[in-house]
Amino acid sequence: MKGKNIKILFLTICIIQLFYLLNSRSGFKYEIIKNPFGKDSGISYALSSQVIESNNIIKKHKLADFNLSNDLVKDTYFYQRSIEFNYPIRLNQNSKFIFYFVEEAIPDNCQIIDVGEYLQLTKC
Repeated sequence: MKGKNIKILFLTICIIQLFYLLNSRSGFKYEIIKNPFGKDSGISYALSSQVIESNNIIKKHKLADFNLSNDLVKDTYFYQRSIEFNYPIRLNQNSKFIFYFVEEAIPDNCQIIDVGEYLQLTKC
């Protein structure tokens, strides 16, 4: 009888620890599993706000292609993720539409089309 109680106590402690690890230590989000096949499900957990904002601006203006400023190209995370997340809209070095950081100075021959929280879209 005493051995059975110890096994039940041990099993209970293991289950509690498992729930603790899943809920607070692993970073797992139940919101992702609620709608795993929905459009844009879980992107806020996987991508930075700048990449999501670039995609929203591209969709808003229905761009066929885009280009990035030198400062954005130097940010390798943003560069890679923006190419991947904005596909099938492609990065084109000859595109008239160029993204800049909001705090970045834009050339005089460029016209600002849209300004977001992190990025601004210009036409040069």
